[in-house]
Amino acid sequence: MQAVVAAWLVLCGTRDSRAASPAAGVEGFYIGAYTSGASKGIYKASLDLGAGTLGPTNLAGTDSNPSFVALHPNHKFLYAVSEQTPGYVTAYSIDPTTRNLTYLNQLSSGGNSPVDLVVDNAGTSVLAANYNSGSVVVLSILANGSLGSQTSFDQHTGTGPLCHCVALDASNQFAFVCDKGLDRIYSYQFNPAQGTLTANNPPWTTVATGSGPRHLAFDPQYQHAYVICELSSTLIAFNYNAQTGVLTAFQTNSTLPAGRSAGNNAAAEIAVHPSGKFVYGSNRANNSNGTNSVAVYTVDSGTGALTLAQQAPTGATPRNFAIDPTGAFCIVANQGSNSVVLYAINPATGLLTMQAQSLAVSMPVCIVPFFTQPPQPVIGLSPAANGAFQVGLGNGCGALTYQLYQATALGSDAAWNPLACGACGQTNFLLTNNLPQGFFRAAVVTNY
Repeated sequence: MQAVVAAWLVLCGTRDSRAASPAAGVEGFYIGAYTSGASKGIYKASLDLGAGTLGPTNLAGTDSNPSFVALHPNHKFLYAVSEQTPGYVTAYSIDPTTRNLTYLNQLSSGGNSPVDLVVDNAGTSVLAANYNSGSVVVLSILANGSLGSQTSFDQHTGTGPLCHCVALDASNQFAFVCDKGLDRIYSYQFNPAQGTLTANNPPWTTVATGSGPRHLAFDPQYQHAYVICELSSTLIAFNYNAQTGVLTAFQTNSTLPAGRSAGNNAAAEIAVHPSGKFVYGSNRANNSNGTNSVAVYTVDSGTGALTLAQQAPTGATPRNFAIDPTGAFCIVANQGSNSVVLYAINPATGLLTMQAQSLAVSMPVCIVPFFTQPPQPVIGLSPAANGAFQVGLGNGCGALTYQLYQATALGSDAAWNPLACGACGQTNFLLTNNLPQGFFRAAVVTNY
């Protein structure tokens, strides 16, 4: 999707510039929930990035126990697991104006109690993890967003496999499945053209017995991976070889405050900040001696090693949370206390500050944010060597891609010519002004 930013500037000589004030932007987010309580399915809400306030929740689409949901890369479709026996995956189309969901179709997940899913980077497959039956399935996506057929399936063997997470790397060529029951992180070669999984070499990485690896998240550069372990309440840091798809552990951290026992807790979700500077993991109390919190870690920029910086208290059973794409907020789903709570993120330290507002949602499980009105950057310009101009986009976001355009006249009907398309997150451009008028007029298009 694209948004044309109204900000523009005129350069007279190389001294005068003008630009519109920035607009912080608005995000929406979907909430997956269990329907054994009052919830009816998948809900939607909004986050005003400037005011730091949440909008009301509304039902977006009905389903049975849609505990986890995932967006298609084009944001036109959404997919949800149904965490039940037998399990299935449902496809929805998204109304571009209301963000409501329209049922397309559903297919069997090939197992029992699917608890996690991901859409591959090409938008051609959904990969889902079946918890109780210990398997992973790939379902094809048709051009209209509906699910086509099962293209791959792998059943884990051994004593009590419990698949809890499926994740893909940046290349879209390696898939990883955390098996909580076998204390393994399975590695697969993924073929996006055929939608197939093939065991990698080695086929898995083993963690300490009784750890219960649950969820995995990569850093933005895909040099490190972090796995949160439910049973041991630990967070394991891995070096990642993007050429071979191999994980090598180098550090293990407790997710709990000092002196707290893992026997009273069950760790849940993990996320890496968009900047790569911070890692977050949630703790769920099993009893009155447990801890409900989000643990905050700082990341060593050279090694990827973690240092615990904060235990931010939450409501009961913080099953899942999400860092918004701008990195300014963390949205936490408290399954046990039926609430969705907003935290502000300190950009320098990564520490969380709970905001006063929260949303009442019955048994929320999953948070998936997306842009509805992306942050509007301000164009700034300064002269560079050899008559070139350094163009910088203030209020830019690392999750977005920006394109620059130039107009050779000042009228409202002037034609805009493309100048440059940056890499994802790029906010600095070096441009040449060869216009005889002696001014430079530019605009930016935000891709999201």
